[in-house]
Amino acid sequence: MEIPIVPQKLTYTVAEAAAALGVSKTVMYQLIRTEGFPVICLGNKRLIPIESFKRWTEERAAIGWQLN
Repeated sequence: MEIPIVPQKLTYTVAEAAAALGVSKTVMYQLIRTEGFPVICLGNKRLIPIESFKRWTEERAAIGWQLN
């Protein structure tokens, strides 16, 4: 009997990342345009690598970063 393989989610959509951070999609799109933000662009689709996003968020929190 084969055990089904359940793929681990590696990326968030913009809506998922916004929900995880507790912000609107508009704010998330502003963040995506910030230098150094971890985003993969596939045509018009934007994907945010989950582990990179967590690190990015923790690093910004540690320095008291603000979106201008």
